[in-house]
Amino acid sequence: MRRVQLQLTLCAIAVGLYGVASVDIDLPLIVQYQEWYGEYATILEGTMQLKRAANSNATLTFNIELLKLLSSATYEMRQVDNVTESTIVQADTVGQPCRMLVLDLFKLFRIIGQSELQACAAYAAQELHYWTKQRFFSYANILQREGTEHTHRVSQILVQYNKLTELDRIEERLSDEYYSFNSFNNALQEVLNRELARFAPPNHPLRESLADCLDTTVTLHQLDMEYVLSYLENSCGVLG
Repeated sequence: MRRVQLQLTLCAIAVGLYGVASVDIDLPLIVQYQEWYGEYATILEGTMQLKRAANSNATLTFNIELLKLLSSATYEMRQVDNVTESTIVQADTVGQPCRMLVLDLFKLFRIIGQSELQACAAYAAQELHYWTKQRFFSYANILQREGTEHTHRVSQILVQYNKLTELDRIEERLSDEYYSFNSFNNALQEVLNRELARFAPPNHPLRESLADCLDTTVTLHQLDMEYVLSYLENSCGVLG
């Protein structure tokens, strides 16, 4: 029902762009308004569908990029863990008590590293909600809400004036509504276009923040594992 109302509303606006003087047909004025607004509504709806699809594609591409960063960091940390654990197990210069102690220490720092990696992912997920849910859709919803309110205003115009004796007044009001909504729509479309490119910059703040978080986590994890292996150098002290 809302879609039908919106089409009827936009149909009533578009004719204001041309003016009654250019109408050279025998159709009633109100019917002509409806036809033009129908065309306007179809174009607007098609445009919004394309932009919603483009936004979904941009969001998906960005999510994949972030997942690649997480996957790469996870792989690096697993490689460090595998090498560290293998070194501990194969060490032939320490006794079993020392080996078990170092393995326990290794497991502890592995859990710490995993927790820090998960913290990076959680931070990205939290920030991603803003970049994917609140940005584009907040403006798209504003445009949709304004279209609905505009539908109500136009419907009031059509019932407020006599369609037989006040056609000139109806045309004037609908023309005003057209220019007002058209200007608003054009401005919002420009904003939506900018929003579609919000993930494009290589130095996107979320991409950089996640990369920094992951790099720091991997580096600290490598240092932690070097610390764990240092216990093998002196055979865990008195436990050797």
